[in-house]
Amino acid sequence: MGTLNIDRYHAAMGDASFKDACRLHDQPLSEAEATFYVTQRKLPFAPVLGHDRLVRLLVDSQIDRPRLRFLEQDRGGLKLFAKAIEDVQFVGKVRAVRPGTIVFAQEPFADITGAFGLTQAQEIKFEHAFDLPMTTASRAMQFRMAAGEERWLSDFSLRRNGDIERAVDIAVYAFIGGFNDTSNMEAAHRLDIPAVGTEAHYWQQAYIEYMTEPEIEGRTGKPKHFEQVAFERWLDANPNGTTLLLDTIDVYMGAVHAAMAATSNESRRKAFKGFRVDSGDLAELGEWCLRFFEANGLTGLRPNLTGDLDVDKVKKIIEEFPEVRGFGIGTKLSSEVPAVAGVIFKQCLMKGIPTLKASNSQDKITLPGHLQLFRGSDESGKFVGDVIGLDDETIEIEGASTVERLLVPFWENGQHSTIPSIFKQKNIVEDQRKRFVDINNYPYKLSGKLRRLRDELTELCRTDRSGWEDILNMPEDSETTKLLTETKGSI
Repeated sequence: MGTLNIDRYHAAMGDASFKDACRLHDQPLSEAEATFYVTQRKLPFAPVLGHDRLVRLLVDSQIDRPRLRFLEQDRGGLKLFAKAIEDVQFVGKVRAVRPGTIVFAQEPFADITGAFGLTQAQEIKFEHAFDLPMTTASRAMQFRMAAGEERWLSDFSLRRNGDIERAVDIAVYAFIGGFNDTSNMEAAHRLDIPAVGTEAHYWQQAYIEYMTEPEIEGRTGKPKHFEQVAFERWLDANPNGTTLLLDTIDVYMGAVHAAMAATSNESRRKAFKGFRVDSGDLAELGEWCLRFFEANGLTGLRPNLTGDLDVDKVKKIIEEFPEVRGFGIGTKLSSEVPAVAGVIFKQCLMKGIPTLKASNSQDKITLPGHLQLFRGSDESGKFVGDVIGLDDETIEIEGASTVERLLVPFWENGQHSTIPSIFKQKNIVEDQRKRFVDINNYPYKLSGKLRRLRDELTELCRTDRSGWEDILNMPEDSETTKLLTETKGSI
């Protein structure tokens, strides 16, 4: 049963649109055809993911009786809107770019057309469908670009994601965006990929009794440090290969204890495949450990680094320690991100007439008309530039041998286009990413026709013949000015 996945203003506007007082010239406002486009404002680039979530939200729209009653009993008396959404599945049309398509800030990647009364109430569904997937996949792409193609990226964010369903979503969209695997067992199950992870610090801590009741090291005749005992037990428990976590006490000491454990017999030597450092100067410590292990005959180990890593830290570590083989990314993948996608839903057509929000802030002026996103490719298949234009335009892009229209039909009459599997979406994102020569400086702009329409319509919207300026400029002793002065707090 559907939830009330709407803001109150959607319900209030929807209800008002069904009232006779709010008719347009020739029909009820609720029935007038409107189009709203969808874009994101905050990320420099992001793969468009979330089509599957949008379908679920559009399909799961039937509202139960208690929620309908809640609407009817609202202080605004939203009975008409409650009646309109009862037993109704949304039947409008949706266009969208194909899943995995990489778009840039302010580029339209979807739109929806339908009767105003119900179509405007779909806003939150689009924002909920695309915001988290695009934010996560964009971060994953940036980590992949920083790490290079050959290094391993693991999602370690489960503990920071609030609940398991959100954590699974993040693991899925990080995987599509460029990660290799996840520590999240449920996500690994759903993705059908191996889960990854090392022992935690408290594995070593659990062996603290061996500090006062130590085992004796046969090679030296001296007491073993309890951390060496813990490593030996872990290697024995994981004979097919495992990674040891070195910084529970001190990284240098941890490396010595790991080497002592791994060289104590052939089975343990074979089990020791890699090491992880989670604190300190990761590049310096990682390189020191690798050289130490090599000097003691432990070669071919995988250095894995973790610990509040962001994109810039990954780049710096690789510059200083290029032999690093993998990174575990947690907090900076999902919870401490510089910006979310900021998906927005804005009206661009009303009864076929272009419309916009003419804001006082230049960056918040929206786009009018039936929009289209054009992408140019050269003869080798590399992307050369994007143009945001109007759907009836024929666009040429400098350097392009072909120009593709990215907004295509996705949903109509309750049916949607095929959504590729998670693995195919991952391949699409990877292929797209490699077709950008310099994604951080990729050119995209408005077409001349759309820019003129936006500017002229903004100017027209700000043209007001009602005479309000004359009222405000009346002589100070006029009755109207006196009245305005008395009530200026309400203007």
